[in-house]
Amino acid sequence: MVKPTILAAFAGALLLVIGVACGGTSEDTGAASAPAAQPQQAAQQQTQQQQPATGGQQQQAAAPAAATPIPTVIATATPSPTNTPTAAQETEQLGGRLRIATIPPVQQLVGSWLGTTTSANTQVRPFTDPLVHTDRFDGSLVPGIATSWEANEDGTQWTFHLRDDVEFHDGTPFTANDVPHSASLIIREDAIATDTGLFRGLFGDNEEELLSNIVALDDNTVQFNLITPNSLMDFFAGAQQGNLFMYSKAQYDAGGIEAYEQPTGVGPWKFEERTIDVNLVYSRNADHYRRAPFFQEMEFILIPEETTRLAQLQTQQVQIGEVSRELHVDAQNAGLQVLQSELPSIQVAFIIGGVYNPEEAGPCLTEEFQNCFYQPDEPHLNAKVREAINRAINRDEINEQLFGGIGRQHTVWGYHPALPGYNPRWTEEFDEKYGFDPDRARELLQESGYEGYELTLLLTQLPGVPEMIPMGEAAFTYLTNVGINVTSEAIQWSDYRAKYYRPGKTHGTIAATRGTYRPADITLRFYNRSGDAGFWRTSVDPMTDALYDKATQSVDPEVKAQALSDLGDLKFDLYSEVPIVWLPAQIVVDPNAVGEMVWPGNINASFTHTEYITPTAQ
Repeated sequence: MVKPTILAAFAGALLLVIGVACGGTSEDTGAASAPAAQPQQAAQQQTQQQQPATGGQQQQAAAPAAATPIPTVIATATPSPTNTPTAAQETEQLGGRLRIATIPPVQQLVGSWLGTTTSANTQVRPFTDPLVHTDRFDGSLVPGIATSWEANEDGTQWTFHLRDDVEFHDGTPFTANDVPHSASLIIREDAIATDTGLFRGLFGDNEEELLSNIVALDDNTVQFNLITPNSLMDFFAGAQQGNLFMYSKAQYDAGGIEAYEQPTGVGPWKFEERTIDVNLVYSRNADHYRRAPFFQEMEFILIPEETTRLAQLQTQQVQIGEVSRELHVDAQNAGLQVLQSELPSIQVAFIIGGVYNPEEAGPCLTEEFQNCFYQPDEPHLNAKVREAINRAINRDEINEQLFGGIGRQHTVWGYHPALPGYNPRWTEEFDEKYGFDPDRARELLQESGYEGYELTLLLTQLPGVPEMIPMGEAAFTYLTNVGINVTSEAIQWSDYRAKYYRPGKTHGTIAATRGTYRPADITLRFYNRSGDAGFWRTSVDPMTDALYDKATQSVDPEVKAQALSDLGDLKFDLYSEVPIVWLPAQIVVDPNAVGEMVWPGNINASFTHTEYITPTAQ
């Protein structure tokens, strides 16, 4: 057997980075359906249906261990003791302009409703805040504009109590009336936000209906009345989600939507200007209620080329930059420093295309996308093909050669062992069910009847994981080696989103992706929901939807954790995706210019909390 060589793939992939844009992740949520029972039995039945009779004896999966709810990091309205100033923040010293070299986002925007959570968190979060802040050390939800919040017993009504001393940058006061207005932007006709489908499902399809469900009780109290129960409204109101940022109703009333081309905000930075494909510039808000920045200005410089970002760091043209882990040694040899997030920030995986719910057999909404979604002749609907793909991938080699060995085991896409719903059996059985075994992969493909089938590997990139393209190049070698007829296509993430996974046209494809450290039900909403509620819709079993609804509509942590665990069992036993590794977020800084930089890593962006970055003491 010829061992795939990742380093050679990486060298070639660097050439593909140029011109391949990058960006955020995903979208949508939905309405309720009846809870379901016996998820493991459903998984076994689905697997049997997908495997041909020639495949040998079906292995009986072990019964899932009882889920033990683990306190989640996003469920408190109590100020965290770690949110206090550090010694580095006691200085009065201010830096000049902080220059940061970043991968260009999918959508270049200043309106959070016009793009993904990553695009919004990268560009909007500096100049305006969500209601709920995220602690930079432990990732918990802590008071921000909202000082406290509570929900009723069934999760259909959430009340947020707001600060009375917050002003927009133009001097107008922030009040509870700005909250429903900001929420209404997310469901505009031109909105393509990650949360557009979510907010329409929770509050109504039009502005009138939404404004009847999100109401200001007084200047400092806002109430969210949900159409369907949901236990995560504080998460949706926080920066980890990434679209409900505060915009001035007064600015809109005076100038309409066009006024937001130069938006005022309530964030620690003031928006100054942007040049498409070049940069964004912000200035310091000295009167921010939480934390005034330690630099007078901040500039994001948009650079798609990997080596150019490193070169600008090495020549001190920028002080912070996104650099792939493969180049970290070069960066450190040049006297630069690699910092990483406080939490395990990023999960990396390959998403297998065409794995749609069999109940989604109908045509799409437009003639352009007729006959999309579920197609019974799709090879990826066969569980043996999905297992073969998983067994063909050498995760250890990817981790060592691309990620420097810092990755940790990833067993089920969307789940982390420290969050509710994780089943320890996935860890125990992972090597047996998913371990690198190209010989077994070939056997599975022969048994499935799809040996040598046509597969398109889409090469694209997202912030936080510059290695996505070389990871895809390595997968090309692995999958070709087991007998799959693989071709590759370099594509911008925005095009992948628009042409493939949003309209349900991912048949015969596989692509790398990444997600952040957050409750499993958030990630599952992006990837494993079907119907109008879905986004990627990588759900092969209808039971997924029922278990998802049970998890998200329950306010009982034990019920929620068990439903999530049952849903994870389905995904694990059916080889729904190709999990690779969990990674910390990493960033390269010039230690001669940057002192303290701490960020949690559980917000959907490469780095956050820029207002806390300190200059190096002189």
